[in-house]
Amino acid sequence: MRDSVQSNEPSESLFGRPAAEVALALPDREPVMCPLCLQAPTPFAVDFQGLHLARCSRCGLEFHSPRPRLDQLAKRVYGAHYHRPDEARPDERHERHYLRQLQQLERHLDPTHRRLLDVGCGAGAFLRFALARGWEAHGTDVVVTDWAKEIGARVWEGELPTISFDKTRYDVVRFNHVLEHTRNPLDELRRARELIRPGGLLLIGVPNLAGLSVRMKSWQSRLRLKTKCWRHYAALHHLWFFTPETLQLVAKSAGFEIVRWETPVMYQSRSMASLYGRLVEAGRWGGLLDLYARAC
Repeated sequence: MRDSVQSNEPSESLFGRPAAEVALALPDREPVMCPLCLQAPTPFAVDFQGLHLARCSRCGLEFHSPRPRLDQLAKRVYGAHYHRPDEARPDERHERHYLRQLQQLERHLDPTHRRLLDVGCGAGAFLRFALARGWEAHGTDVVVTDWAKEIGARVWEGELPTISFDKTRYDVVRFNHVLEHTRNPLDELRRARELIRPGGLLLIGVPNLAGLSVRMKSWQSRLRLKTKCWRHYAALHHLWFFTPETLQLVAKSAGFEIVRWETPVMYQSRSMASLYGRLVEAGRWGGLLDLYARAC
């Protein structure tokens, strides 16, 4: 789920706007070091909105550098309208994906261990789904939405490394399309490791930079065949870009051992589950990446 931060700044979305408008709204940039290798990355592209993409020459992790200051991103990108009312309850496509995730987790956990923390719980759709399936589900977000508050689950506001949970520990900590938005993914996962009981699980869902479609769009961008180069990175609100290899490196560095990873395809309906889609999943070429890891 996406993080949201409310503000009194203009609510007009910057998504898709020209580079000059983005520079005016996000004027200040800050250098970012690789959190794994603690070295400056090598720039490799500037996207159509003027955002700088870089890669660590040692481990291959890709991210913004220099990137817009996070306080300015909070005001102009993660605004009050970042979440929509229809995100408060899962549609059929998301229900299938949530069920798939929970079933994978349940295969690796004792039936009595069902306490989950959903980091970046957004409008609360996953919280509702997990609670209905019998899980004890709690959530966090930078700003907790009214929709999440209505559920009645325990929720905390703030960035995960800054939140005190006292002695509460979890069987699962879930980052579903959240880790790519964070200040520092390694710090986030290290904090998650502290919150997971021995033998508990970590679930991370992120866009897959190594997906077949993404690879094709990257080549088109390098060859200047796209009118909006590197748009598929969604760099305005994605700060980190993961392949299966780099995501596993971050998880291992935070104290986890990899249990499973897959690239699920989210179909609009069951009838769309085509042979092509099954081949994409089998080859791990999908545009989504779900990683399951156990606390060491």
